[in-house]
Amino acid sequence: MSLKGLVESPVPRNGHAGFGGRPEETGWSEGQYRASGRPYVVMVAGARSDAEALKSQIGELLANKLKMTLSAEKTHITHIDDGFVFLGFHIQSKIRGDGRRVVLTIPAKQALASVMHKIKRLTGQGTTSLSLAEVLWKVNPVLRGWAGYFRYGASKKTFSHLGWYAWWRMLRWIRRKHPHLTWKQLRRRYYGTDHIAEDRMVLYNPAKMRVERYRYRGAQISTPWNIDEVDPDGARFRRTDHDDMAFVGQVSEHLT
Repeated sequence: MSLKGLVESPVPRNGHAGFGGRPEETGWSEGQYRASGRPYVVMVAGARSDAEALKSQIGELLANKLKMTLSAEKTHITHIDDGFVFLGFHIQSKIRGDGRRVVLTIPAKQALASVMHKIKRLTGQGTTSLSLAEVLWKVNPVLRGWAGYFRYGASKKTFSHLGWYAWWRMLRWIRRKHPHLTWKQLRRRYYGTDHIAEDRMVLYNPAKMRVERYRYRGAQISTPWNIDEVDPDGARFRRTDHDDMAFVGQVSEHLT
């Protein structure tokens, strides 16, 4: 199951909370909550009652330690089979044709609608005074950044749909920009891959983004729970704070 909620706090940054489960364990697992603007996922195996108990425990922890409260109105529980949205991804468990159960991570409908709205705004009627290169200069970073964020998931079909939508919006923009052009002339000039271009600026196609899986880095990240397996001083991703001048120096040197 998945439980999502809102943390109400007097501090400037509020947070979210949620839980979910693994069906094969008859559980209500998946938990997620955000405190001070940072999201977290908590995995729990068990029944719905266990998720409810964990919800109460986290609510008490937030109230006692962080002086926050968990909003009852914006907290709900759903099963992982029904799916839930976390950080723009829709995470849902499904059974494949061969009978295997898999957990799919795909871009959420809300995230796709949001980027499509941005593309529509950037190619609206009020932008026809700009050149094609200027519009592409604004549209391409949106497409490339969105695809780069969602490349870690089952996103290929979504990328193809977004690429088609952006191409069609640009074609309609060109039509408004040059009303004297016929559709036959537009097809001859701009139909096809990488044909919407000007001054070496080409419309980016999200379908070209390579989809990949997250690389496992658990053996390289130092946490309070794996100190027996990972050396805190030698781990690639080790625990630190802003007072660790040696680590801050390494980061500054890497960035320069």
